[in-house]
Parts: sequence; C-alpha cells; structure tokens
Amino acid sequence: MAVPKFTDFLPQETLTVDGIDYLTSAMPATQGLIFMEKYQEDMDAGKTDFSVMKKIICLYVTKDNMAITEKKFDIIFARKFVHLQKLFQEVLQYNFSEVFQAPDTEE
Repeated sequence: MAVPKFTDFLPQETLTVDGIDYLTSAMPATQGLIFMEKYQEDMDAGKTDFSVMKKIICLYVTKDNMAITEKKFDIIFARKFVHLQKLFQEVLQYNFSEVFQAPDTEE
C-alpha cells in the first residue's frame, strides 16, 4: 500500500485552458506566502518571469494524470506560448484568487 505524500492532502482542481484539462494542486501555504513576497509586485504589474512560470507549472500541474517534468514541459508547450501563459494565469488565479479580487470599497 502506497504511503500518501504531503501533496496528496492539498486541494486540487481541474483547470481547462483552450479545451485542454490540467489538474492543478494548491500551493502549500508557506510556498504561497514566499511566492507572493517575491513576485507580488511583478504580478500587479503584469510581468512574468518565465523561469518561474516553468517552475510553477512543473511543481503544481499535471496533464493526463502525469507530472509535467522539465523535459515534458518543453514538448507539451512547444509552439504554445500563449496557451502556456493562459495556463499560468489560471494557476495563479486558482492559488491567489483572494489577492486578485478587487478590494471592497469603503462607504
């Protein structure tokens, strides 16, 4: 019997981008906080560090029940750069939806 991994307990959701399904795992809270601390300004400005995009996709996204390894990443997303950016934005939205919501207006 297989021993569950830590990531088996994190929330997951299927994201569909351009008709393709990807299973996305939530970032652990500590990793999410570290990510926000490092990249919040870039996210707010709409900037993307492509090495970070690859790292996040490989860590938290699977396709067809298989991990997206660095080697598979280059094959899966060859000539699909706009699709890749859409997927990355969906993963960020999934993990940081609270951050992307407009603040409540004060009355």
